[in-house]
Amino acid sequence: MRRRINQLLNIKPSEEKLVSHLFLVQYFLGVGTAFLFTSSLTLILSSYPVTVFPRVYILAAGFLFVANLLYSRLEKRLASDKLLYVVVAFSAVSLLVHWVTLTFFSSEGLPLLLAVWNMVVYMLVGYAFWGMAAILFNVRESKRLFSIVGAGDIPAKMLGYFSVTALVPFIGVVNLLWVSILSFVVVLVLLRRFNYKDRMIALHHMASHAPDKASRQPVVKRYFHNRLILYIAFWSLLAYTIYAFIDFTFLSEIKRRYTTDHELATFIAVFFAFGRLLALGFKVLFSSRVIARLGLANCLLIAPALMLTVVGFILLSDGTLEMHLYAFGVMVLLSEILRSTLQEPVFFVLFQPLHPHSRLKGHLIAKGYTLPFALFFVGVFLIVYLQYFGHEHLAIPLVSQLLFFMILGWGASVFLVRRAYRRTLESVIRRGYFTGSELFLHQQSVKEVLVEKVKSKDPKVAIHALHLLEQSGYAELPALLLRQLQHGARELREYAVLRILELNLKSALPSLREQLLQETDEMVQALLTKAVYQFEPVGLAEDTAAMHTLSKENKKAALTGLLSRRENAADAVVARELLRMAHGSDTADKLAAIEIVADTQRGDYEKVLETLLHDETPAVYKKALEGVGKVRDLHLLEQAVQVGLGRKAAATLQKALLLYGDPVFAAPQIRQGALSKALVSVLIKVASKTSGNYSTGFLERLVQENHEDLPEILDALWQKKTGVSGATQRLLKKRILHLLRQSQLKASYYLQLVAHDTVKPLQEAVCSEIRQDIQTLCKGLALVYDRKRIERVMELYTQGNDAKVYNAIEMLELVIPQKYFTGLNMLMELEQDIGKGQVYRYQQREMSAGEIIEEILVQNKAGFRGWTKSVACYMIPRLQSGGFPVQALAPAAGPEDPLFQETREYVLATLNE
Repeated sequence: MRRRINQLLNIKPSEEKLVSHLFLVQYFLGVGTAFLFTSSLTLILSSYPVTVFPRVYILAAGFLFVANLLYSRLEKRLASDKLLYVVVAFSAVSLLVHWVTLTFFSSEGLPLLLAVWNMVVYMLVGYAFWGMAAILFNVRESKRLFSIVGAGDIPAKMLGYFSVTALVPFIGVVNLLWVSILSFVVVLVLLRRFNYKDRMIALHHMASHAPDKASRQPVVKRYFHNRLILYIAFWSLLAYTIYAFIDFTFLSEIKRRYTTDHELATFIAVFFAFGRLLALGFKVLFSSRVIARLGLANCLLIAPALMLTVVGFILLSDGTLEMHLYAFGVMVLLSEILRSTLQEPVFFVLFQPLHPHSRLKGHLIAKGYTLPFALFFVGVFLIVYLQYFGHEHLAIPLVSQLLFFMILGWGASVFLVRRAYRRTLESVIRRGYFTGSELFLHQQSVKEVLVEKVKSKDPKVAIHALHLLEQSGYAELPALLLRQLQHGARELREYAVLRILELNLKSALPSLREQLLQETDEMVQALLTKAVYQFEPVGLAEDTAAMHTLSKENKKAALTGLLSRRENAADAVVARELLRMAHGSDTADKLAAIEIVADTQRGDYEKVLETLLHDETPAVYKKALEGVGKVRDLHLLEQAVQVGLGRKAAATLQKALLLYGDPVFAAPQIRQGALSKALVSVLIKVASKTSGNYSTGFLERLVQENHEDLPEILDALWQKKTGVSGATQRLLKKRILHLLRQSQLKASYYLQLVAHDTVKPLQEAVCSEIRQDIQTLCKGLALVYDRKRIERVMELYTQGNDAKVYNAIEMLELVIPQKYFTGLNMLMELEQDIGKGQVYRYQQREMSAGEIIEEILVQNKAGFRGWTKSVACYMIPRLQSGGFPVQALAPAAGPEDPLFQETREYVLATLNE
């Protein structure tokens, strides 16, 4: 039963003990503040006219301001749990002092002081408790749990308000303070019995806060630490001002209707208890889910929208004063319900991305300091209005007019909060970049230094100097290169020959021929041979005859040199020689022929590559595939595809198509031909690594055709780092939503498989698919929404740091629509729970392991990949005692995954033994 409740409330196993403890603490704090509120309000309403409330507001503002200053000093010196303990103990002692003075002393000002002290205690206890909660939970946990933890005060205040009606006739109003005192004592006991240190994110002590250099900081930084705190403080100031006007107007109407202590206490208790009763179900069952669905900032708009509706009704209707009072009462209830169920949890969650110290500072500023200012403003306004306009109370129509404009401003401030919250998240997860620069100097003095560097014994220094001299246009570079042919370092001789070839320095031929006669290094020999045959002006007959006396490497270099001449006669000689090598029996000659054609990237040797494509030796036809790609011969594309797929050389075919580049996707065979599934799979991988419009268009076409390889297509489009058309974006949104539903179905299967230990490998396979789907969904969303921020989320999500992960998820909520985020967040939280070992068994629509496996193998509505299907198939022999339907192993009509086919054959053989 307890597990069902935790699952309903979205509480993880590791959080259960802490949440239940905090709920109890909040419950007894709620009892204490409820009885204090009822007794203080009853005493002041029965003892004073309603015109005293403005003075209460002003006096409370002064007390609250002083209390906040003292609290801020304590917050710097005490850990958050110790601070709550001190605040509660102080509150209990102060209430005991008030009871003594009210019981044994007679003074007209004591009820007034108690009303003021009620506000002070409520505020101190409130942000001491929530300050501790802010340290104990991260941003994602707080969104789920703050509404549950905060729900403790609702049943407490319901009990308190209903009890007042029964207790006041017997013990009187003043003795209600004892209930508050005893409740605070219970809180002290609970705090002493629980250890928070294991859960603390950061301990707050004096050393953890560096002194502020106020004089050197901007105004916002100096007083508010962060723009988010500034805007929330502004939002909070408007909220408290609105609530103060509403409370005063409503209480003044109550004062006019009820006179005795018992009547006032009963009405106050019943009215506010009814409001808490309405809030209970909403807060416990729906609050965290509403926050998750609508988003933090959007939840702050609910109260302004509903209250504006009520105010509009009052202003536009011609109803009686009685009807206006009832409507105003509805607004009071709405403010009570929404303030406790949505606004306060959201209010505290908004600070969670900040540093722990900044969170507590934000609580104090935005809640502690804004309330005194709001009370002071309202108090002064009411004094002036009531005194100079001769009224004893505020008329509801007048208040409604004031509220109309204030609520509009209140709602508008939400957008400032939303923008600041987003920027705060960005700053939390932002990383820095730096770039370098290069400087080239062309002065004559620098060139002289470089010439001296060429003489260095270190070949790396000499090569770098030669490179810089070439970049500067040094006129004597050919002479310098020729000198390096006599250098002792092989690297420098090789560099010199390569640059002579690249610069086509035919005048270097005598030196090259001379060096070739004495060169001993094989690699340099080959380069020199290539250069000699490229520059040699003698007849081809002599060249060909001499070439047959060379070693294989030098012969290859000679043919390459002849091809580099770009002469018809030389090309004919090379063509005959290459065909002879291709039709021969020497594998080394065949590979050399391919390398020659590929290195020169000549497309007019189609017969050579075609012959070698159909060679039976794997090393030869795979090398020929690469050669076809290097020369980009589209005439051989179809044959290359047939060889690559027919001989199970898909990896080599992929490499060849990558060498073709983007134009291959414009070939008629690709654009118009009927493509096999195997070829499409290869082309998707190729397109992911190819830049250009043709490959992008190919992937977009697959999206439009709703191809079954959608995850691979999304990954390919994402890897290309290019934009997609508007039509494709619209389709992608639908496809991503479908993929998200499939992933959620996988999650439901996993939650049901948790209870079946016999299929542990299948659990792991499904978990792996969920993890892959999270990445795929993020990549797909990056194609249609804010790519930069979503990619940053993806990067942080894989780092394993909980704080970074939760801030990243929070950023994701602000970037993508809620219909995507809700499901994706569920998948992410499930993966986090799996890693922490806190997954509950799924309780809805129970399916046996056999039924899940059958669904995976037959219908596969969740879109599992071949590996998971193979694992599911492999589990069948373990489930035969459960009567697994063997017909699920019947072969499918279309093509199947090779691994799955092999696994099915093995399972069938095992079952038939």
